[in-house]
Amino acid sequence: MATSSPMNPHFFQPLLPGFHSHLNIPMAFFSKHFEQTQNHGNSAVVRLRSDASDVTWEVKMDGRRLTQGWQKFATSHDLRVGDIVIFRHDGDFLFHVSSFGPSCCEIRYNDNDDDDGVSFQLTTDSKKNQNTRDRGTLSDDNSYFVARITKSNLSLDVVHLPMDFARSNGLTNRHCEIILLNEEGKRWRLLMRHQKASGRVCIRSGWKRFCNENRRRANDFLTFKLVKNGTTPVLQLCSSSSKTRPCRFLTLTLTPYNLKNSILRLPVKFVKANGIENARKITLVDRYGNKKETSLKQYDKYGRLSLGKEWKEFCEVNEVKTGESFKLELIKEKEDAATHLLKFCSKV
Repeated sequence: MATSSPMNPHFFQPLLPGFHSHLNIPMAFFSKHFEQTQNHGNSAVVRLRSDASDVTWEVKMDGRRLTQGWQKFATSHDLRVGDIVIFRHDGDFLFHVSSFGPSCCEIRYNDNDDDDGVSFQLTTDSKKNQNTRDRGTLSDDNSYFVARITKSNLSLDVVHLPMDFARSNGLTNRHCEIILLNEEGKRWRLLMRHQKASGRVCIRSGWKRFCNENRRRANDFLTFKLVKNGTTPVLQLCSSSSKTRPCRFLTLTLTPYNLKNSILRLPVKFVKANGIENARKITLVDRYGNKKETSLKQYDKYGRLSLGKEWKEFCEVNEVKTGESFKLELIKEKEDAATHLLKFCSKV
């Protein structure tokens, strides 16, 4: 079914048996937006993006059917029969895709950051860009997870475990002690509780002390491994845990849509992973080292931020043209300050 808004036309489709092989674009939507632009044997290539990943998928459009590349997108997003997908056309054959389950609630993926600091569950699968839903399939090794320390979970003295991690290791519906070991094997005894209202599992009464005594602060990422299960589970802090923010590098592509609508957005995954969701200013650093401050504005309910108008001049100085991709690095200017720099690295 097709719908539209003044800026971004939409269509949605329920997923029926056999949807992995192809997906049909509604006739009314196709006739209005694509029928006059297709050539070269009635085929074209569209690009698909989502909030679940920073990857852009290229999918062949044969007539009004999405074919080659669609199965990879559907598999990566763990789409299933009964789900509903909404396509928002952002121009220049680019679609933003949102996924909803049979209950009409938006699907959440377990690699997204939660406000309480849970980051993502590590996977040993080679398909690093594949997403799994909270109720989805598990990786081959479910003994690891990553948690982000936040001011909120330090204040509340509580941190939540990823749902898949808790379920796969039998940690749900339990009320018991849990032991946290640091890298040297020193132990801290905390409490693990199952919250009936939310169905989530949390660690409390000692989380703040564990972080403080190990000199870990807000926005640090900690990797834990379940080394012992049973009556009293044991989690050990891994030596690979980083005291600097991961995902500090970001690759963006300058599209005609960006220029036409004067919008350049930062992906929600990047924003949350680096703890800048509440930032309202950022400093752009061009290839010559020149700095220019610009604003950060909340773009949508998902947490994406849009850069102020200075990004256009920033792209011009760095000789980034339409259709080109460029790499940026997020740098904290001072360890004890909230000011961040977004530095141009190179074109890719």
